[in-house]
Amino acid sequence: MKIKIMKNFIQEKNIFKGIKDLLMSPDFPYYYNDHVSSKKDKSDYFFSHTLCDSTQPTSDFFNEIIPPILKRLDFKKLYRAKVNCYTQKHKLIPTRMHTDTPIKHMVALLSINNNNGYTLFEDGHRVLSRENQLILFKGDVKHCSVAQTDKNIRVNINLNLV
Repeated sequence: MKIKIMKNFIQEKNIFKGIKDLLMSPDFPYYYNDHVSSKKDKSDYFFSHTLCDSTQPTSDFFNEIIPPILKRLDFKKLYRAKVNCYTQKHKLIPTRMHTDTPIKHMVALLSINNNNGYTLFEDGHRVLSRENQLILFKGDVKHCSVAQTDKNIRVNINLNLV
């Protein structure tokens, strides 16, 4: 399994800071999900904000967040994009392994803040959440989120690219 890790992904500090400030703001709207990877996965809960679904923008925040990310990635189309917000837990809880969508795609996962949460892959590989770090991997690779214990929230942007 090949995972590409890109540190300092958005090199213009003011652009990343603008995205981070927006997503970490108490005014950014997150919506409750009682499951993580599928409706059957009740191992945890989280909050999210869908920016794009089935190639169509679904949020007024789309243009503030997505273009600075997409211009650094070489893909034909954005299929889905959402912001994930995980709340602090008392222990590290891996959710159910999953793939994001059944279509052939790549996953780009941009961490917004540093914390001890991580993305866990089915082969046991872990990638910690590090501010402004993007990981890129094939969409058929099973993975899961592990919420953090050291910060109130863990925020990342999940993009599915075709």
